[in-house]
Amino acid sequence: MFKPYIMLDKITDIDVESLKKLNITTIMTDLDNTLLPWNSDEYDLSLRKWLNQMAQNDIEVMIVSNNSYERVEKAVSKLPVSIVARAVKPLPFVIMNHIKEENIDPENVLFVGDQVMTDVLAGNMANLKTVLVKPLVDTDAKKTRVNRFFERPILKIMQKRDKNLYWKDSLDDRK
Repeated sequence: MFKPYIMLDKITDIDVESLKKLNITTIMTDLDNTLLPWNSDEYDLSLRKWLNQMAQNDIEVMIVSNNSYERVEKAVSKLPVSIVARAVKPLPFVIMNHIKEENIDPENVLFVGDQVMTDVLAGNMANLKTVLVKPLVDTDAKKTRVNRFFERPILKIMQKRDKNLYWKDSLDDRK
């Protein structure tokens, strides 16, 4: 349940051509340390460019966050994304209900996050393809530090069992 479909350095490593090969029409992504640093609402120009490229190719990007709608909206108000707040990850129910309500085929969804114990677990339990990305900054909120403590050994165990589970450059690098 903790094993991602693939591991990438950052969300902007996901390109349109690779998504089309996988028939992905929707990217559900965590906010903190995946799309933006957890301690800042500042984003880099490459993120804006990437989001615009997704929008131009009819790939919807949804923020799926455990934060309140107000917190997420404040952080991403100028970006072309939709919001699913109070997602209660790692539980998959809010994610699954949203997919059903929006009439999205789960086969066409890619779930992206920086935490094994919340994002990857939630995406896997919702039967979605999951992408683990490296956190944008080296620090974490207090509530996340506990997860990081436990996820490091989990990731090491998974990597020992699966020699193909390492950081890749693109979705096409998956074997």
